[in-house]
This record gives sequence, structure tokens and C-alpha cells, in this order.
Amino acid sequence: MGKERQSNIELLRLVAIFLIVMMHAAGSLIGTDYLPNRIGLTAINAVGNMGVTVFMLISGFFGIHFRWSRLWTIWAMALCYSLLELCAGVWMSGCFSVEALYHALTPVTSRHWWFLTCYVVIFCLSPFLNRAVTGLTRRQMEWLLGVLLFFFVVSPTLLRNSLTDDMGGKGLPNLITAYLTGQYLRHYPLPERWLRHSGKWVLAFVSLAFVLSLAAGSVKPQATILFCKDNNLLMVAGAIALFCWVRQHTFRSSLVNKLATYVFPLYLLNQTILWWFHSILGTHTHSGLFWGYYVAALAAVVASTLVVEWLRRRLLSKAIDAVARRIRVYDFQWDVANAGSHR
Repeated sequence: MGKERQSNIELLRLVAIFLIVMMHAAGSLIGTDYLPNRIGLTAINAVGNMGVTVFMLISGFFGIHFRWSRLWTIWAMALCYSLLELCAGVWMSGCFSVEALYHALTPVTSRHWWFLTCYVVIFCLSPFLNRAVTGLTRRQMEWLLGVLLFFFVVSPTLLRNSLTDDMGGKGLPNLITAYLTGQYLRHYPLPERWLRHSGKWVLAFVSLAFVLSLAAGSVKPQATILFCKDNNLLMVAGAIALFCWVRQHTFRSSLVNKLATYVFPLYLLNQTILWWFHSILGTHTHSGLFWGYYVAALAAVVASTLVVEWLRRRLLSKAIDAVARRIRVYDFQWDVANAGSHR
């Protein structure tokens, strides 16, 4: 707990979330028939869709350690941002509904933020996932990952058969697969010759996804995202290669470590801020001015997140921490029960 976080990995967390924000900003505009912009947006999509997998690989590699107090702080943060989003929606539209309030009060189970919902489920399952990994031999672990990767990555990519209806891998099966892959990389490092060229593999996978997406989009605009979905083999392999490459370049930075604490707020707030730019970006999709507005939208998301999260911590952190301290007794009881189960 007292060890300083590895800044290279924390920077990768920031990059992973920012890639997701970039992808959200691109949104449905990727199918534009204005070629210069379509090329740029396709490139963003080819890189951005690795973000979620990268984030879960990191979580799996270092392991999620379940704590009731941590679960409370995640839920409290999500509740704050969901209520903030509700207020912004009511202010902009002038409409209020009980259904919207209900979803705002259940930010995790309503799946408003699909990634947050899946992350919380994995957070709660982490003691059992971690124990399953340590209880398996390397061969058994490879068999498990092989089954998961075949059905949830290889099959959707090569056979065009998807077992889940989750927007192309944006669901629990693929995140659990990524988490367990991170656990495997922790216990069983990849061959040195592969790690040495991991940076080249990143470029290869991303470039191939970009070229295939651009070619598919020229035939059918909707097909631009075909090779850049979260469960596409190129995206998953690229995410693994990127994680392995970054791990080899260690450095320490207190600023990076501090900024990395804003990753979840950035994810929770980004689409609310991007909503303001949606019509502007759409209007300039066929113009060279598009990229200026695009960068402005990203800058607004980052600046708004820093301000809003700073205010949230200033105003609510004491109350949230007070509740967390009371809950920590259950963390202790959990640790004792968990230690006893190993005897």
C-alpha cells in the first residue's frame, strides 16, 4: 500500500482513458464521406478502441483487491456525477422525469456508464477471480484464456459470430477476459524476444486495423468500425503489446501519479461535456475546421474534469471519507475471514 505507483503505468492509465474520450468525441462522425476527416477519425478509432482493454489489463496485472470502503467511494463518486448529469440535463432541456431520477440514483446498476458497471462487478468478483488464477496451473490458465479468447475475441473477429449483444465487446465477458489476461502476464511473463519487439507489434496491429477499417469504410461507411471494435483480435493484441511495451519504460513522476487519480472522473464526465460540442462537430465534419473544434472539445473535457473533480473533493471528500472510515471495520473482517479460508 505504501509503495509509490509506477508512473509509466499510471501514465498508461491516463492515456487509455483519454483514448476513450477521443473515440467518444469522434462518435458517429467517423462515417463522413469527406476523406481527409474520415482518415483522421478512422486513425483515432483504430487506436482509441484499445483503451478499455488496456485499462483492464493494468487492473488485472496489479490485481484488484476488494474493499468495502473502496466500493463505497466508487459508488459515491458515480452518484455525484450521475446527479450532476441529471441536473445538467434538466437545465438544458427543461424536462424532468422520475425515470431519469431513478437512473441517476442507481448509477451502477442502471448501466448508464457500461464500463463503470462492468468494473464494479469485476471489483466485487476480484477475490474469486484472483483465487482462481492462483489455484490454476499455467497450462490450466492458458486453457481458460484460450477458451475465453476464442469465443469472445477470435470468433467475433474471424468467424463474424458474436456470443453477446454488447456493442462489439463492450461488456462483462470481454472485460473479465482482459482482467484474467493481465493476471496471466503478471504470473507468466511473455518471451523476451516478443517483449523486445512489443513496440513494433503495437504499430503493426494498429496500422493493420487502420488500413482495413479505411478500406471497409470506402465500400460501406458503417463498416469503418468493423476492425476497431473492442473485441476485435487486432485491438486486443494491440492493447497487450502496448501494455508490455510501456512496462519496460519505467519512470517516476508525482504529477503523473496525481493526475492518474482523475481517470474515473474523466470517464464519467466526458460525454456530458462532449454533448455541448456535438452539433458543432457535426456541422464541420466536411470542413478542415473540424479538427480545431475537435481539439477544443477535448480540451474542454479535460479542463472541466479537473475543475469539477477538484470541487467535488473539496466539498464532499470529508463526508465520503468519514463514511469510508466506518466501513473499514468490514474490510478488516473480510481480511480475517479471507486469511482463515487459506488455512
